[in-house]
Amino acid sequence: MYTPNLPHLETGTINLCQLYDLGDEIVLASVSKCISKPIAFLQLSVSVRQWESISITQPPLQVELETHNISLFGLELRGVLKASIYNLGAVALTLELPLPSATPWEIIAQLMGAIQSPSESLQAIFSEAISHLERVIYSAIINPNRSTIVEDYSILVIEKFREKIAVSTLTDNPQLWEILLGEKQPLSAYVSKMLTSISYYQDDLALLSWNGAILIEPDPLAAETALELIEFSNVELLLMRSYDEALDQELPRLYRQLPKKRPRFAIPLVRRYSSLLHDVQRLIVEFTEVTERVDNALKVTDDVYWNRFYSAILNALKVDVWRSGVDHKLAILRQTYSMLHDDADAERATALEWTIVILILFEIVMAFVRH
Repeated sequence: MYTPNLPHLETGTINLCQLYDLGDEIVLASVSKCISKPIAFLQLSVSVRQWESISITQPPLQVELETHNISLFGLELRGVLKASIYNLGAVALTLELPLPSATPWEIIAQLMGAIQSPSESLQAIFSEAISHLERVIYSAIINPNRSTIVEDYSILVIEKFREKIAVSTLTDNPQLWEILLGEKQPLSAYVSKMLTSISYYQDDLALLSWNGAILIEPDPLAAETALELIEFSNVELLLMRSYDEALDQELPRLYRQLPKKRPRFAIPLVRRYSSLLHDVQRLIVEFTEVTERVDNALKVTDDVYWNRFYSAILNALKVDVWRSGVDHKLAILRQTYSMLHDDADAERATALEWTIVILILFEIVMAFVRH
């Protein structure tokens, strides 16, 4: 299937990732007490890539879980399963699988697609790990409620090729597209428009798609930075999808509570709006607060490369599309609140008018009674 256009791999790693939304928030200080020997995420000092320009409000807690021996596509691999626990309520599980030297590219392509349709043995590793971790840190989760949505992503990190090659020439290599997307059949030239490539030096390249990434990066610190940005972007995607699903469930329930058309001569009852207004206001506050927490969790300040890298991966994952959906539903909630508030004001005005009329009639009746 593959012609010898691609150089043989010397050193590389496949990262297979699954991400879960476990609740509204995870208190990392409490997690540290639940897990033995947690490894806190450290902000590295990278001289040429300015890691200090990336600001994380509350860095995730990273924990090394287990080592696994796994057989995939005829290849015996030994990998480490790690967890990144975010205070945003999300957990990212990553199975790091170092590849043997000169691993055939067709096997690498299959490995890249393994997490999209995982085998029973591979899925069992993730399922058992997240269930066990959730039980261990359950007391640290605020409003625990694991979402049915699970994000998956695969990343190939290439540190070194066996032969020297101009890395920039790989951007338009159809074989690399097939490996990135885990495809077995030749792809059309149009696929290049669906992928995003970005590089800084002549010997590095990042090729990004909606379900995976290939990082050709000889600098391990720069590779680690890229991996963290990719992971956080997937966390954003997961949370936006979870919020979108939650709003899809809340909006129909809210619509069912909206008052039907009031009879023309019904007595005004302002109280019937109170509970509904409270529910709508609660939803607006809750979802606005959580989306703002996501927006403010990570900032890239003065580094142009990492800023563009972060924007590129967000664009590849279509995070803005999901964010727009959430914003649209929040706008509907705000419009509903405004409509209900106006109706409540109208009810209050009508109730006040009725009260004045009744008082006037009462005074007239009392005047007749006295005389």
